[in-house]
Amino acid sequence: MTRTTAIKYTQLPASEYSQQTLGDNSGTRIETDQILLVPILLERDAPLLWNVYKNHPGLFDHMPHGPMLSYKAFYEMQARLCASNDFSNWACYVSEPPKDGGEQKQWVLCGSICLLDIVLPFRRFEVGSIWFHPAVHGTFVMLEATYALLRFSFERLQAGRVQWKTHHRNIASQKAAVKLGFDLDGLHRKQMIHADGTWRNTYYYSMTDDDWLGREETTDGRRGLDVVAASRAMEQAGVASQGRQNRLEELIVKRKKEGKPLQDSIVRAGCLE
Repeated sequence: MTRTTAIKYTQLPASEYSQQTLGDNSGTRIETDQILLVPILLERDAPLLWNVYKNHPGLFDHMPHGPMLSYKAFYEMQARLCASNDFSNWACYVSEPPKDGGEQKQWVLCGSICLLDIVLPFRRFEVGSIWFHPAVHGTFVMLEATYALLRFSFERLQAGRVQWKTHHRNIASQKAAVKLGFDLDGLHRKQMIHADGTWRNTYYYSMTDDDWLGREETTDGRRGLDVVAASRAMEQAGVASQGRQNRLEELIVKRKKEGKPLQDSIVRAGCLE
């Protein structure tokens, strides 16, 4: 059985993040083995993210707002997201694996990942608005960053449902949803109009807390489920979980062994442009 991947949550001071959309869990920094998710602080992070994005506008081709061709447009888009009442945005950093000697990790900014369509009373969220520098495409980064946000959603936010939605033309995102363990709910035809005026049909995928833990479907929606304790109890009992968390952890381990390695610029803790 794969042991649960280590994860660390750190609550940041209110002065270090821009969005207050997750109640008491707003401003949570999330760290796994090689991924660090830092809540966005607009004035600090917008120029840093622009430097990662600016030479690769095609990264936004399938997003409703379309590509951003100037820093002004990029900043205004980030400002709108930060002002939204149902959106929470993290800057994503990657590092080499930790060394045996306990050397400090060198983090390199590589993109962004978000929770959106946040409905706290129903504990419903969406993982989306994801983009990463092309240098990390095909590596473990997308898998581990999404895993970190799913862990946070189910453990800290006590999510009942996390969804994923994608443009009908975005085949890569549809494949990623399935690989991550989301189930296809269906196609919403003409669900939105993109910035270029074209209709978008949207595929909806979802994962529930029951899927994540690998248990029978529950009907009690009251708060109080301790996901961490439940997961540890299964480990201590030697029960092999069939949950999506366990499957995703195994997939990440496999991708790190067999997938595309990180580029030398990341190994040397350089910057991505």
